[in-house]
Amino acid sequence: MERSKLKLTVIFLLAVLNLVLLGCVIFQYHQARSYEKMTQTQILIYLENNGITARRETIPWQTALTTQPADLADQLLEGEELPVQGLPASCEIQPARETATLLMDFVRGLDELDWTCAELRSIAEGYHYSGEGDRAVLTPVWILETDNGRFQLDCADGDLTQVN
Repeated sequence: MERSKLKLTVIFLLAVLNLVLLGCVIFQYHQARSYEKMTQTQILIYLENNGITARRETIPWQTALTTQPADLADQLLEGEELPVQGLPASCEIQPARETATLLMDFVRGLDELDWTCAELRSIAEGYHYSGEGDRAVLTPVWILETDNGRFQLDCADGDLTQVN
């Protein structure tokens, strides 16, 4: 009789512990989503303070680029040329910065280029290929379409260049 009560008590305590842990996980998820939305709002305000308007839907908050070897060639920027034999098996993929950091790099890059824009119309993602022989490097980039021209932003180091 004592053993069955003890077993039930332990099972009950474990069930309560599971519920508490589930509540913690749900709370952390909602808190992370709240921080994510706040960061998005703050970066949009940052852009507006620098004279650039952008719609929230225009910005790729989560990258659509994959690192799957089968998909890499399809994610190259238009006009990128691959070697005749295709991408080497040992292809290095540079990591991209966070979206908020990239948008701040864009504003900084416009200042460095002594260029202005009032509207960010679209952002396209892709990889830039560079390589020699067996060594290949794929760098994630954004192509930003603005009211005042097109720009390429290197997502690995934050460098901005104007595209014709």
